Amino acid sequence: MKAIVTGGAGFIGLHLVKKLMSLGWEVTVIDNFSTGDQDKLHALGCMYIEEDVENVTAAMKIKHDVLFHLASPVSVEESFTFPNKYYRQIIGGTANIVNWSLDSGNRDIIIASTAAIYGNDGNLPLMESGEIDPTSPYAKAKHMSELALQEEYETRQFKGSALRLFNVYGEGQRSEGGYLSAVPVFLKQYEAFAPITVTGDGKQTRDFVYVEDVVSACISAYTDTVENGVQILNVASGQETSIMDLAEAFGGEIVHIEERNEPKRSVADITKIKTTLNWQPLTRLLNWVKLIK
Repeated sequence: MKAIVTGGAGFIGLHLVKKLMSLGWEVTVIDNFSTGDQDKLHALGCMYIEEDVENVTAAMKIKHDVLFHLASPVSVEESFTFPNKYYRQIIGGTANIVNWSLDSGNRDIIIASTAAIYGNDGNLPLMESGEIDPTSPYAKAKHMSELALQEEYETRQFKGSALRLFNVYGEGQRSEGGYLSAVPVFLKQYEAFAPITVTGDGKQTRDFVYVEDVVSACISAYTDTVENGVQILNVASGQETSIMDLAEAFGGEIVHIEERNEPKRSVADITKIKTTLNWQPLTRLLNWVKLIK
């Protein structure tokens, strides 16, 4: 099997590339290396092309069976400062790479979307068919990329999946710059014997999903989807974990810092992905923390 992985030098992308290669796939990565690790791709012996996805042209001929489109800037905060960058790279980049892939003869597309498009919806658990309220340029651009995928399907038939990723964590995740999850921040503080900094009262909850479970969902979206059409799927643990419980799992001193303007609770309904695909989350966050300490 031959796969294109955009953003394959990033956190989730590297895990996906490693898994595909271990399964005997031939993988080509397209990445601009703005945040990804080129050296790690080189160490894997993976083919890669340094390019922005919005600049990929028909002249770049790469036969492939499936496109995994993960390339995207991911900082909500930065998107407010540079909204045009996010609209151009996420919407324009998605439209261009999907069109290029289909023109190349491929008919299987998996793109990474985000739970951020739900915004402050208080109707929990969050369902794919529920209300959406993207409040940042990043979230709005991701939602529009889902719509772009659906509109492309109206022109020519293919199998497409938009995976709404919740709070992804795991080995190799950055603890500074761009999008920052509480998990790598707390891990860095724990390893430095520094206080764990909890935002506000720590009672806010998130749905944390392990990166290898995300990789499994990406592959299952390809292997388990048999009919043409575009499906929207939550990729999450389906479990609500408070930030305070996470901090206490690491142990040590806990310091409370200023509260942020953010949703108080978040948890996904994962009924659809579990019934549509042969997939379920296998790793629980607090168990993972115990294993790595």
